[in-house]
Amino acid sequence: MEKYVIQEELKNCPGIIYYPDDNRLELFGRSIPENPELIFRRLDEWITLHFKKNNGLDVNIKLEYINSGSSKYLYEILKSLTGYNRSGKLVKMKWLYEEDDEGMLELGEHYRDTAGIPLEIDMII
Repeated sequence: MEKYVIQEELKNCPGIIYYPDDNRLELFGRSIPENPELIFRRLDEWITLHFKKNNGLDVNIKLEYINSGSSKYLYEILKSLTGYNRSGKLVKMKWLYEEDDEGMLELGEHYRDTAGIPLEIDMII
């Protein structure tokens, strides 16, 4: 399966990979970088370019841990994707969390309920 690596997964940085065959973007791992703006700015620029050529995107977020700085930037990314969705683009966003990870469940619910972001939240078993 072909893939495009936007951000290689590192100890403190999430992996961000796009699978063109499925039109799927995945964010995974831990997001506790010293400067989250650099990672999420690159992702935001990629999303902008993607929607200039494409009408949709499936986004799966499977983070083990995210610090407050990264959470702020991820929130902006999710709001941007919601905007594309509202403008007629076909955007599906799925928040995946481990069965015993209450913190990640609550963060996904917070994004969905407080910010009105259309996240589907599923437990990984």
